[in-house]
Amino acid sequence: MHIGTGHQDPGTSAREGIHDLRNLFSVVASARHMLDDPLTTERRALLLDAIEDAAERGGRLTTTLLARSDGAGATEDLEVNGHLAGLEPLMRALAGRHVEVVLDRTSKRLPAKFEAAAFDAAILELVANASASLVTPGKIWIRIKGINNRIWIAIADTGRGLTLCELHRALQGNVAPAANGTGLGRVRHFVRAAHGRFRIRSRAGHGTVVSLILPMVLKVAVDKPCTVATSRVRRISKRKETANDKRQPTTA
Repeated sequence: MHIGTGHQDPGTSAREGIHDLRNLFSVVASARHMLDDPLTTERRALLLDAIEDAAERGGRLTTTLLARSDGAGATEDLEVNGHLAGLEPLMRALAGRHVEVVLDRTSKRLPAKFEAAAFDAAILELVANASASLVTPGKIWIRIKGINNRIWIAIADTGRGLTLCELHRALQGNVAPAANGTGLGRVRHFVRAAHGRFRIRSRAGHGTVVSLILPMVLKVAVDKPCTVATSRVRRISKRKETANDKRQPTTA
């Protein structure tokens, strides 16, 4: 089912920002609960990184909401494949302890130009929706690939799915914030701003598949390293080294 985008009312940007903050709070809460579980050093490092990343994003988002009334952010050059990998700790923390998250990335570079914060918010919104639809422990797949100068990102789940009526209500954007499928208006807003397309397939009892089809930009400066992703890798590596040092026996 292909859904077209509609007109955005003046108050939508502020509501979307608040909704994004809510998802970031959920990341922190979920990761904090999972830290109480028996964890490997790597898993603990990923959860701590997710908490730190969510806190930083929440601070930036709050500043943006206070400083700007239109909610419009600047576009930037991104390598989407690597950028999505940088979101993995947040996605896993948001999904929760009973959900398996499978990130299937391509080996290709996928350059694009759009607002990074809006892209991140859209992806986290779809992961939150997928997680909320799971009534038993399940799985969420995030697959990214490049086809004919287009970037395809598909997010699928093994959840309860939506009836056609529920799907239309969710897409109207007036569903209560805790309901499964909410925030799709936020995702559609990003896709419209990025000049892409949005598709969704869902059936009650058979899960949901959401696809974002975004234009690939062929001439952008994508060879520079992603500082955000690099800083996350360094933080995780440092935490692993610290944990390993604590386990090393001391000798006289």
